[in-house]
Order: sequence, then structure tokens, then C-alpha cells
Amino acid sequence: MKKNKILTLLFTLVMVSSIILSACSPAPVEEAPVAEAPAEEAPAEEAPVAEEPVVADPADADLDGGYGKLISTMEGYNALKDIAAIAEMLADDNPPFLLDVRNLEELEEKGHIEGAVHIPLRDLAQHLDLLPDFDTTIIAYCGSGWRAAIAMPALTALGWNDVKTFHPPSYGGWVAEGYPIVEGAAPEAMVLDVADPDPAMVAAMDEMLSAIPEGWGVITAEGLATEIVENPELILIDVRTPGEVEASMIDAPNVTWVTLDDFIGQKDQWPADLDTPIVTYCKAGHRSTVAMTILMSYGYTDVRSLKGGFVGWKEADYPIVGGLVENYSTMLTNMAGYNTIKAPDLLVEMVEDTPPFILDVRSAAELEEQGHIEGAFHIPLDELAQHIDLLPSFDTPIVAYCGSSWRATIAMTALHGMGWTNVRALKVTFADWVADGNPVAEGIPEEMVLDVAEVPERLLAPVDTAVVALKDKGWGVKKADDLNLALGDNPDLILMDVRRAEELTEKGVIAVVDQELIALPLENFIADSSMWPADKDAEIVVYCGSGHRSTMAMAILLTQGYTNVTSLKGGFGGWAEAGLPVAEFVAAE
Repeated sequence: MKKNKILTLLFTLVMVSSIILSACSPAPVEEAPVAEAPAEEAPAEEAPVAEEPVVADPADADLDGGYGKLISTMEGYNALKDIAAIAEMLADDNPPFLLDVRNLEELEEKGHIEGAVHIPLRDLAQHLDLLPDFDTTIIAYCGSGWRAAIAMPALTALGWNDVKTFHPPSYGGWVAEGYPIVEGAAPEAMVLDVADPDPAMVAAMDEMLSAIPEGWGVITAEGLATEIVENPELILIDVRTPGEVEASMIDAPNVTWVTLDDFIGQKDQWPADLDTPIVTYCKAGHRSTVAMTILMSYGYTDVRSLKGGFVGWKEADYPIVGGLVENYSTMLTNMAGYNTIKAPDLLVEMVEDTPPFILDVRSAAELEEQGHIEGAFHIPLDELAQHIDLLPSFDTPIVAYCGSSWRATIAMTALHGMGWTNVRALKVTFADWVADGNPVAEGIPEEMVLDVAEVPERLLAPVDTAVVALKDKGWGVKKADDLNLALGDNPDLILMDVRRAEELTEKGVIAVVDQELIALPLENFIADSSMWPADKDAEIVVYCGSGHRSTMAMAILLTQGYTNVTSLKGGFGGWAEAGLPVAEFVAAE
């Protein structure tokens, strides 16, 4: 028992000692973890940089191409004039896209045409997503047609292929004709976003449309008349056709002609300075507004279009200057004795205080060989339009002569066409003048430059073309025998009889089988020019009683672009005397 107690005590002492030793021993050091090489961090992704929107440069727009397409494809200048026809189009199962370019307040006050999409003109290029695809027909309208005439070329240049204007009076005309309208503004348009115009062209059109000044570029005839006097820098651009311009133009110091039909092709005729004050005009105002739009697109800053056009200007009795047709008309109205003078009368006038200007239109060789009328001046007929500086002022009396009076008649007619107002042809051969002992000088008279008459190129060019061509064709002489043969060979030949109606009734006409015969008295030759042959290349022979009137008519036709016109030598009198076929005149019903 005692032994057990001793063992228990020893065990207890050992345990206590172990506890004491553990408490005194240092704590075990915890092994630090082995540091691993830090893993390479993936480069942080850069935050995406917002791309700046590409801003289209209007200067990059292909204006030549856009407007060139307009000019080459337009029909009737893309103006619809028949309101009833437009109403039918809009009632069709597949109607055109109707675009109202008036301001919002106009729609709120006056209503709109049902189905129209409304985009104010100045905002048009900013809302192209409201328009249909490029091939859909668009009809643009406004209050009077003026703003529609701006929208049409702009949209065509942007890529739309069939844009028409609602010709004046546009919405006003629609209402006046009693067609239905919807009160108030048009409903909000649906975004179509189906066309993709070139951004540069969009920028160019937006720049142009948003910059249109108040008044939409309108200038009245009264306003233009004032500016012509007050602003010497003002340039007028007539955009009508050659035929219209040849008839007459506005009388102003700085008038130029650039037809809308080739407006881009004649860019070199536009003013060089983009700040030049410009007024465009046409017959009524539509074409000139299209031209104004084009010029503004190219950066011209001061362009306006004449309201009412040339017609309005003329009706207001503002000054015009005649073109060939207008001048011919004046000549025919005022002529006495068909503008001829006989030798005795000329001799009287030659000794007056103010004698007429005597013009010899023969060739230099003829003068060198035969001499000339004493005191005469010399310009060969084929050089007449090239030597205007040798001629006197427009109101100076002129007497033209040649060897037989044929070329003198051509010269007299041409001079009237170019603006001279008192020109006659001497009705005597030069040989007879000499044989009668009238005053003659040897050789060619000394040339004297006067430089007092200024003829615009639009009048000079057609005259020069005509007289140069005539020289190569024997001055347009058609002999009776040659005409008789031509009538047998050419069924398409056209005869024009320019005698008075009573002459035809009394004496008859040249007999034709298949050919066309046009009876048109010289007195009415311009007034009834609608009777002229449509084909300007057709073979035409003109005749009268003796050859003078027909030669005047021939000269007129040749300066109007006809290419194959001759005059019958000796006229109907010579034809009948030669025993060639004549027929009774039967007036057309």
C-alpha cells in the first residue's frame, strides 16, 4: 500500500515537472510561408475612346454631278402645271410622295393637302429620313411654287430621281380650284430612313437651304429696276433658251446669258466673285429660281430671282432690248417699200447736209476692178458682223448696195436684226449706176474705224454664221430651172411663198405635187413664225414676186438656225415667164 502511494507521488511529480518545463520552453517558431513570385498582371483594358463623329465637308460634294443630272433629265423643267392631273395622280392607288415645304404657321393657318408630309424648306436637308427611296416620285409644293422650285433641284442633286414641283400657283391654286384640303398642320411624319444620300452633299444642301434669306430670294420688277440704276455692280443672268433670248432681253448694263439647259456646262460664264450681286431671270420665274438655287449651292452669297420673270418685267413697261426676232419684227412693222431705195432718191440724199452712210458689201476684188460709189464705206458681206466698229450709230441712215442688190438685201436685213433702225437696200445694179454716169471712185475706200455701236455676241454670232455660210452657197440664189429639177427630185422640199394674199389669189402659186407649200406674207413673217418648218435642216426655198422679199425671209431664217434655205432668183414672176408650172392658190381651211 505504501509502495503504491510512493509510485503515485512520483508520477505526479513527473507530470508537474513536465508542465513546468513546457511552460518555460520558447514557443515553436511558425515557418513563414515561401513567398511565390507575383503573377504578371494582365494589362488593364483601356476604356474605349468615343470616336468623334465624322463631319462631312460641303466642299466635297459633287455639285457638278448632282446638278448635271438634274439638267440632263428634267422634262418641262420638272414643273407640273395641270392641277387636275396632279389631283388624279394623288388619287391613284400608288400616289406620288407629296411634300409640303411651307412653314408650320402657314399650315396651321391655311391647312394642307391630305397625305402631305411637312418639312419646312430651310430644314429639309435635316430630315431626309422622312423621305421615300430615291426612285419614288416626289411632288413638292408651297404657297406659290417658289420654295418648291428651290426644293426640287436640291433633292435631285441629293439623289432623288423624280422630283417635280407643283407649278405656280401651287397650294394657292389648289385651294382656288376648290380641291379638298385638311385643316391645320400635317400629322407627324413617319421615319422611313430608306435613302442614303452622300453626306457631303447633305451638308452642302443644308448649308445652302438654311442660309436662304428672308423673302426666299425674291426680287420684284420694280425692285430690280431701282437696283439697275443704283448698283453698277449688279449682274443679270438670263437663263432662257437661245430663241427666247434672241427675241429680246432686259435692257441693263450687265446682262449675260447662261441658259439653264446648259447651266453647269457654262460655269465659266458665271461671275468669278462669289459676293457679286446677281439677279437671275427667265420667262416667268421658275427656271431662274432653279438657277438661283444652283448658284447659292456653289457659294454665291447675293443671288435673287426675278418674280414674274421677263414677262412681268415687259408687262410693267420696263425697258427691254431687242434680239434678232424682236428687231426683225420692228423692221417688218416699220418698213416702207420693203426698205428699198432707188438711184435717183439716193442721189438726192447724197447732197443733203447729213447724207446717209453708204455701205458697199461687195468683195474687195470687185471694188478693185470696178470702183465704188463715191463716199461709200466698204465691208464685204461675209465679214459684216466681224467689223461692227466700222459702222455708224444705230439710228444713222444706212444704204447698202452690191453688184445686183441681192447681197445688199441680205445686209439690210442682217443690220436690222443686229439693232440698226434705218437701213435700206439700193435697188439698182452697180453696172447700171456706173452706166448712168453717177459718181464713182476708183479702188477700195480708206477704212475708217468709228467704234460707236456695240452689238452683243448673241446677235453677232448667228448673223456671222449665216452670212459666212451664204458666201459658200452662192449667196443663197436658187435659179428657176434648178428649183424645177429639185421639185422633181425631193418630195421633202418645202416652198415658202411670202407674197401678200391678194397676189397669190390674182397670179397663182408655184405648182407642187408632193411638196409642202407654206403661204406666209413677209409682213407677218415674225408674227406667224409658228408656221415656219419644224425641221431646221429641211431644204427650204422661199419666193416672192421678184426675189427681194424672199431674200429678206431667207436671211431671217438662216439667222434663226435654219441650215438649208435659198431664195428664188426672179421670184414668181421669173418662174411664170419661164413657162414653169403654176397652180391656182387654194387657201387652207
